[in-house]
Amino acid sequence: MITRQIPSATEHLPLGKVTKSLPEQVADQLGEMIHAGVCEPGERLKEEDLAERFAVSRTTIRDAINTLERRGMIERIPRYGARVRVIDAAEIEEIFGIRAQLLGLAARVVAERGTDATLAQFASHIERLCQLAEKESTAPAMYAKASIEAQRLLVSTSGWKQLSTIYEGLSNQALWRVSVRGKSLSFKTMQRRRESAADWQRLCEAILKRDPDEAELHAKALLHASYLAAKEQFKVSDST
Repeated sequence: MITRQIPSATEHLPLGKVTKSLPEQVADQLGEMIHAGVCEPGERLKEEDLAERFAVSRTTIRDAINTLERRGMIERIPRYGARVRVIDAAEIEEIFGIRAQLLGLAARVVAERGTDATLAQFASHIERLCQLAEKESTAPAMYAKASIEAQRLLVSTSGWKQLSTIYEGLSNQALWRVSVRGKSLSFKTMQRRRESAADWQRLCEAILKRDPDEAELHAKALLHASYLAAKEQFKVSDST
């Protein structure tokens, strides 16, 4: 049973005319809760509880759950009901693998076409990231945020809009955010954060040398190392 407070169906709606149906509005708000980690992977979603808290009918809740099921955020289990989808090791590997290819492409493009100002901006960010890695007081979430910002900076400065859109879509994928990014699985220890910073430094040096082959290689290696670290932490989380 969900015991945390759920916003009413009328909260957070845009001003003016509402064009979405009530089930769509509920689906959007429930989806936001999943994104935020309020409803965690594996958590059961009971229609009667949601209907009471959203002050809507069970039919509306059922339609909203169907919408989120189509979006890949909810799954139905026979003789159990609906629950927030649980991400597995294969999905983690798949997302990391795709992101590695995309980040490698971004690194190649920036090394080939990036302006001097763009490269200087990227180098400045990596310097700050390396400083964070050397501080014992740096929390895993703080370092993870800096690493995500470095990825966004690299992808956005490539100038390829579709690349940026696809990469951001993967990074914001609900299960990814809750199960991997939200728990900073790749950066739990100071040693791992230092290793990551060293990977970023190598990538930055390759870009500053304007070596697209080396830049692409280091970008892919960076995310592969993050995948291996997340994989180990994911195993630990599953066993506890």
